[in-house]
Amino acid sequence: MTAGSPGPSRRPPRRSGPPIEVQFPVTPMLDMAFQLLAFFVLTFQAPTAETRLDLYLPASPAALPGSAEGRATEAPSRRSDLDIENDLFIRAEADDLGDLKSLALGEARLADLADLSDRLRRYAKVLGDRPLRVRVVADDRLRYEEAARIVGTCTAAGVSSIRLADPVGRPGAGRP
Repeated sequence: MTAGSPGPSRRPPRRSGPPIEVQFPVTPMLDMAFQLLAFFVLTFQAPTAETRLDLYLPASPAALPGSAEGRATEAPSRRSDLDIENDLFIRAEADDLGDLKSLALGEARLADLADLSDRLRRYAKVLGDRPLRVRVVADDRLRYEEAARIVGTCTAAGVSSIRLADPVGRPGAGRP
């Protein structure tokens, strides 16, 4: 073959040596994975609808713990527990966010929890040695913190018995 004619191309001679090792950079990928994990853990907020727990407790318990072993015994029937006409009703309504919107003791609207405490203390003073009992009728949307403040206010005012009543309008619930 001549120098100017096209002919078979020459391949460079093959080198004999170790094969080329391909490296896969794992460290940057692990860094990115941990950054994403940290981002999602730090910015996670549990939805309130999934963490809300609706509890409707009975008005009078069927059994009370009788001893340290945790055995239940029948609750003694008491005439004072059956006389619910003497109980004071506290009605608490919530806004769309679950905050306390309005508060009433019986039919009287109250401005705030301090007003509730003042009225309960006056009732306790009028009752003298008889126990002061209340029933709390709370809106389903009321947050637990707000309900706990109401219960705490009642306890601090000297209420001897606090019961939770079914909210009005719930299927199967009678008007308290």
